Amino acid sequence: MTTRPATLSLRRPTLTDAPALLALARADEVHAIGRATLSRAEVDELLVPAHTRLDDDQWVAIDASSPSGRAGSGDVVGWGLIWDHGKTDHQDVDVYRDPRLGERVREELLDLLLARLGERARQRGYARIEAGAGCYAADIAYAATLRSRGFSFARTFHRLQIPLPADRSLPSSDLGSDVRIAPFDFSEDGWRRFHQVVEESFVEHFGYVPTSYADYRADAEAEPEPDREFWRVAVVDSDIVGVVKASGRSAEENIGYVAELAVLPAHRGRGIARALLLDTFEAYRLAGRRRGELTVDTENTTGALGLYTSIGMVTDVEIHAYLREVEPGRLQSS
Repeated sequence: MTTRPATLSLRRPTLTDAPALLALARADEVHAIGRATLSRAEVDELLVPAHTRLDDDQWVAIDASSPSGRAGSGDVVGWGLIWDHGKTDHQDVDVYRDPRLGERVREELLDLLLARLGERARQRGYARIEAGAGCYAADIAYAATLRSRGFSFARTFHRLQIPLPADRSLPSSDLGSDVRIAPFDFSEDGWRRFHQVVEESFVEHFGYVPTSYADYRADAEAEPEPDREFWRVAVVDSDIVGVVKASGRSAEENIGYVAELAVLPAHRGRGIARALLLDTFEAYRLAGRRRGELTVDTENTTGALGLYTSIGMVTDVEIHAYLREVEPGRLQSS
């Protein structure tokens, strides 16, 4: 375990910390990749996800030697959290730190998160928990910290982007007359089929975690900025066979983000994914968004990366996924 500097203390975050946490995370990103990408909506989402409790799975580090101007407080210099995916033995961790302090804060928070996962494994009777962490490819220091804590590199992801010019429409897709692209209606039956398509489409993907209908819908409805007017479905013979789940997490940056694109295996190879994507980005363009974005597993066996680049998407940033196993244990008082 890392020895904590005397001026540092830990506490649970609150919703009122959001502005400070956003500033912290963006400073960390600027140090790693030269610019900030995280939005306030994304921070809000991290503070209120359906399966992450502020009083169980999150900590912030406070540096009393760097007063923030608030009586009796200091600057927020670290933030660590666990994404609890519910009744599954896969959990993800995120850690942000003030780059001026190097890795010491991130090391302590990561140790704390791993200990919490060990406690969770014990409480739920798991033989072990698989912990995942994402790291910008350019963030060599964080990668070294993850490896020092037993993580191993597992996969490369690309965040892709496409310009959405106000004066030029995106190309249309040629689909058979039996396929229709439409806005999602958010009916009860529609929600259940939407979830089913996502589950069946992603079951063979890297990092797949089974999600119940109740948990999936709760997660979707907890998102602060869901961009529901841009959700799309592909319909064949009155049945939904493909979906796009949009997200407003980057709306304040005037970006349209596609969180999920899924097509049932039996309907792949017909241009449905391309049509869904183009229809969604065109809707974003008409709404005034200046750029479309999504994140893709580079090694995705469905050929998703080739699809995205074929419509003009290019790599914005590269992200590495790391994994390790955590044995059952007990969380010691911090």
